[in-house]
Amino acid sequence: MEINLTDGNVEEHVCEDDVLRALLGGRCLGVALLSRRRILADPLEPSSPVVVSVGAMAGTGFPLANRLTMVFRSPLTGTVAWTQTGGYAAYELARLGVRALIITGAAEKLSCLLIDSKGVSLVDAEGLRGCGAMETCSRLRQAYGDCRVLSIGPAGERLVKISTVVNDMGRASGVRHGIGAIFGSKNLKAIVLKSGKHDARKPHDTLRFARLIRKLHAKMASSNLLNHEKGLFAVHGTAIAAEAIGENHALPVQNYRRTWHTAFQEVGGHMLTSTVLMTRLTCSTCPVSCRRETLGKGLRGEGPDYAQISSLGTNCMLFDLDEIAYLTQICYEHGVDPIEMGNTLAVYADLSERGYVRPKLGWGDYGAMASLVERVADKEEVGEVLAEGAFETAKSFGDADAAPSVKKISIQNADPRAEHAWGLVNAVENFGGAAHVWVYPQLVKSFQSLGVETIHDDNPDAEKLAERVYVKQTQVAVLDSLGVCAFSALAFTWQDYAEGFTSFYGTVLEDDFTTLGEKILTMERMLNTLYGFSEDSDKLPKRFVEEPIPDGKHAGEVCPLNDLMRPYVKIRRDIGFSDMLSCLSFLS
Repeated sequence: MEINLTDGNVEEHVCEDDVLRALLGGRCLGVALLSRRRILADPLEPSSPVVVSVGAMAGTGFPLANRLTMVFRSPLTGTVAWTQTGGYAAYELARLGVRALIITGAAEKLSCLLIDSKGVSLVDAEGLRGCGAMETCSRLRQAYGDCRVLSIGPAGERLVKISTVVNDMGRASGVRHGIGAIFGSKNLKAIVLKSGKHDARKPHDTLRFARLIRKLHAKMASSNLLNHEKGLFAVHGTAIAAEAIGENHALPVQNYRRTWHTAFQEVGGHMLTSTVLMTRLTCSTCPVSCRRETLGKGLRGEGPDYAQISSLGTNCMLFDLDEIAYLTQICYEHGVDPIEMGNTLAVYADLSERGYVRPKLGWGDYGAMASLVERVADKEEVGEVLAEGAFETAKSFGDADAAPSVKKISIQNADPRAEHAWGLVNAVENFGGAAHVWVYPQLVKSFQSLGVETIHDDNPDAEKLAERVYVKQTQVAVLDSLGVCAFSALAFTWQDYAEGFTSFYGTVLEDDFTTLGEKILTMERMLNTLYGFSEDSDKLPKRFVEEPIPDGKHAGEVCPLNDLMRPYVKIRRDIGFSDMLSCLSFLS
């Protein structure tokens, strides 16, 4: 469905099963649609498109198939970018029979895009101007009843480059790259999805698909990580990463100047469960319930996940979950990406300590951090600089090397000097250094203590490690296109995903998963080449490759990126141009 917000024109295109066989949906479909258009406009120009798409398995009942993808050119990095968010929005869009929304143009005034069983309408939203993202969601639900809402806060309206889109009442972890500013540039306050009693598509082979679903639920029930009642990941959430990474001295601490702190257990999953946790939440077709609803400083809402704990928390030397939970909530309400916000504040505190900036920010100064979040959303005073993200903040104040950023977006979750595969994947990801450890848990050596089978289990050499990182990238690209949560790979096999697709659609994929993953990565690199990027952009900040870890278990280590890049570049396969044309021909 192609929607031009400038003139209100809506054009519907039939998405045949041949398209799903070739492109699946989600990330692959979104990247292919951008590749077909090859628009070079500034990301915040009205003509620059954003694709909101669901994966092939979303809405089918396949376990954990609940990911909604947004693909666009990032105003923060300038690269192609994609965001993944869970919850129920993907299921709702799939129930409406929509595989993708291609949104261009800009509404004359602030508006909401309403998509329901009657069609598409653009609704005046000037009354919501200045409202927080969660307040917007609440008011739209009052107006439209049971629906799903993707909304922006004041930061998105003001085109803050680190603004985010909030999914329903606070699901925004991993929604980075300034997607909120993209919505704001289009005068799009929210997208409202309301499927009503719209009939869902039935499986081609109902019995075969049902048998598979039962088998997959049994696999999750037997998993020491995903079992709803006993699984470590399910019971204590993504924050268990703080315990594993902290124990291995691989944490982001003090703007990545250090990799460990004695208080790491204070922000771990067990502590979160026993202190600020109010209830566990889940996404559609997911029995795991890894999402957390917490109470921080009297403010109830979703999070923090480990991503916010390691950015707003440990990297800023803040080890109080009550305060981290509160900061997460005000980021969501203002519509600011809490991950980039936290790492930007860490950069600012680092520069403050070394005399680069005034007014100064002290390490762990929760009150000052909360005030700065508001200034960023309003683009006031120093907030106007911080609103550009960690890289531009460091550059503006005279020390660009202080930013832990790749392609202008900051690395999260773990220090590449202690986690070498983590350094490689962040250097080569096409959307910059925004990879998430729970999307790539097999790359994180620290997770061996959690029972995760990692690529490090047989102590591979640099060539094998590089090859495994590349293979994992292709697999994640396919999962993003199937619309299945990456956590599923902790229990499912690739045969399970293929069986799910075949039994539901009654056909097999155009390519094997590896080839399809390679095509996705190649299309992204082709777009980045068009946007002015090259292999020279695939690098880490000097801190990770030149400054040794000062103390702890990994004292003296740097990330051996060059040793990993040499074999990686040889292993990485670019699909030929003719193959790309063949792939894109399915969209004609």
